[in-house]
Amino acid sequence: MSTLLELPARTPTAKPSVNPGSATGGRRLRMLVVTDTDLVLRGGSERFLTHLLEGLDPDRFSVDVVQLDRGDSTCGLQAIPISRSNIRLEYRPVRAIYGLAAWKVWRELRARVSRGDYDLVQSQHEKSDLLCALLPSGPLRISNRRDTGFQKGLMLRLLFVLLNHRFDLVIAPARAILTQLVEHAGIDQEQTHCLPNGVDCEHFLPWSGDEHCARRQAHALPPQQYLFGCAARMVPVKRHRDLIDAFAQVASVHPQAGLVLIGRGPLEAELRARVAGYGLTDRVVFHGEEADMASLLPLLDAFVMASSSEGLSNAIIEAMACGLPTIATAVGGNTELVEAGLNGFLVPPSAPDQIALAMGEFLTRPDLGRTMGRHARTRAVEQFSLPGMIAGYSSFYQSLQPEIG
Repeated sequence: MSTLLELPARTPTAKPSVNPGSATGGRRLRMLVVTDTDLVLRGGSERFLTHLLEGLDPDRFSVDVVQLDRGDSTCGLQAIPISRSNIRLEYRPVRAIYGLAAWKVWRELRARVSRGDYDLVQSQHEKSDLLCALLPSGPLRISNRRDTGFQKGLMLRLLFVLLNHRFDLVIAPARAILTQLVEHAGIDQEQTHCLPNGVDCEHFLPWSGDEHCARRQAHALPPQQYLFGCAARMVPVKRHRDLIDAFAQVASVHPQAGLVLIGRGPLEAELRARVAGYGLTDRVVFHGEEADMASLLPLLDAFVMASSSEGLSNAIIEAMACGLPTIATAVGGNTELVEAGLNGFLVPPSAPDQIALAMGEFLTRPDLGRTMGRHARTRAVEQFSLPGMIAGYSSFYQSLQPEIG
């Protein structure tokens, strides 16, 4: 895509500050949001963006959302309305950033920006970031980094180091992400802003113990076991193998322990074989995908996330809102969610022995888990609620200075 690389260097401008004040003098803020993934998917990143867009005040924000992927291509390039009148959802399938499709999308977005259609452009994920970094000057450009970049290879990391200066601001849901970007990606600390994720704490609620037996049976879960659970796509970074290895240690000592794995992915067959190898097929439930996590999480007794990398895990926040204590690896934003000894335990990554020890604490001291679960619920409501997240983003967008327009 030599045409993209020939784009003139951006005219240097003063970095915008984030201060109270109206960004658009009373009119609606016109936003372009570009994302790599289809919002109909139910991963944490897609749920975050869907909730944010639907929560923005339609009297204050007008948003075009361009998605660079679609599960089925029947809609092609057609703009498709979603549930809010101020949001227009569009599909522009781009398989590879160096392909012809990417060049066509970049040309279209460049034309919109050059016409002055938007006050700010926000990108999410790698392909979107690269396209938006190469747009001409005009609207404020914001990169929303959702993770620590664990999927980026060496060449892509170097490319981002070269292009990061083209963003006016870089936002992320966890301080750990921003710290890594400042230390390793050449981003100025003054360009960064932390905006945590939030979940609907009125939808994700704890249930009383009296409800567990009947509801567990409805989900084909053992009614009497102490159930640990994990909700994550079955891919290498989530380290399900470590969790299964840890549970095997626990199961040999605690016959009342059970494990529920929620989700699917390319490693599912391998993980099922691993469980069978331990002789634990009657103790580990492969639940598959779950559309209504709020009906399933409260049936667990504790939540476990063994991943080797995280941004700010929506799965952990949802578990916290349901009153579950959490065992999580001390990576990424996990350390900003789990206060060790208060609402859960933090363990090193790739350390199944340490996960097993933490699981054993809950099994031998069930009152400890219940106490930690209450603290988890309080922390979710006070610091990671959906209304709080939407209010934080709304205030951030409207406070960008100098004034737009």
